[in-house]
Amino acid sequence: MLHRLSLRVLPQLNALVTDPPVRKRKRLVMLVPGLVAFGIYRLLKQVLPLSEPLVLLGFSGCISMLAAIWAYRQGRGGTLQESLRQDGTQRWVWLVGWIGLVYSIQLSLLVLAILQVFVGYDFLLHPEGPAMMAIIISCTSVTRDAFEIGHVQRLMHQGVVVPTFPDGEALRKWIPLEIGAVLKWGALATIMGIVGSWLLFRIGSIELQPMVQSLLVPVIVASIGLMAFFAGETLYAQDQKERRPKTWLSSLWFWVWPSLTFSATYFLVLMGMTAFVFRVEEVSQLGFVAMAACTALLLTVYTLFLGWRKSYEERLVTIPESLQSCPFVMGILQKSKAAESLPSLADAKIGHGNLVN
Repeated sequence: MLHRLSLRVLPQLNALVTDPPVRKRKRLVMLVPGLVAFGIYRLLKQVLPLSEPLVLLGFSGCISMLAAIWAYRQGRGGTLQESLRQDGTQRWVWLVGWIGLVYSIQLSLLVLAILQVFVGYDFLLHPEGPAMMAIIISCTSVTRDAFEIGHVQRLMHQGVVVPTFPDGEALRKWIPLEIGAVLKWGALATIMGIVGSWLLFRIGSIELQPMVQSLLVPVIVASIGLMAFFAGETLYAQDQKERRPKTWLSSLWFWVWPSLTFSATYFLVLMGMTAFVFRVEEVSQLGFVAMAACTALLLTVYTLFLGWRKSYEERLVTIPESLQSCPFVMGILQKSKAAESLPSLADAKIGHGNLVN
């Protein structure tokens, strides 16, 4: 779910996809796949064994892949043939395979886990209601994100400078550059997740542990994620004399969203996978500890990266949006910005309509 975090945490991406006209059109686009998914589910529920978790997840993924293609084209504009030629096969494989299929399955598991843990509405006992919600919610969310990604891609094609495209490539290039910080914060987060989950077993019986762990492990992980985000900003800003002060309100907001929200999301996805893919009826203490460690590691690496990237972008892209679509102006600014970049980013190039990714 790094793409979702990037679209909301990184300032420029957030500004591009939350512009009022874009939001208005996005709401209209999101209505269609949800209604279509509901209709397809009603037609095929008597034919397909959708009470089986793997069948349901595969069915949800197939519908969401089609929704991702349609929504991306709505945001991207132009025909599918033109988009495939201009954007490249790799981007389309990522969009359909990761956003359409994998992300959809994650969201479906999230919905099933929430219903089981907090509502007592178990898909394995009462499949129809949870299955319908899992399909519709995942399809609608995939539609939203695919539309936003398509909109960003369209702006890039028009010449708007987008330093970070939300496909994870920037993260993969960044990890080797800051491997020391990644290992340090990753180890700290893993240990804190393990210790925190283990201590929570002293609260309540084993039957209450799914709810206790789902509520309190994200609190621990979110706190580590907030510190990692600030540390990530320091990685880039350590040689700068001036840094923007943080207010308690802004820190609290980031702790709630995205740190706490996505910590709970990752943990519940893992719980959904345990319950509905591996069919584990009662998760052991070791299982909860492993899920907490994975959640803490993943979110901390993501927030560390996003803190670094946010600080980097705020220094790199400091021009008015009215000038960002002018390739000539950006070509001039490229030289001055390149001189200010860190040595580790000296090989980064600002292309026509695209910067470091």
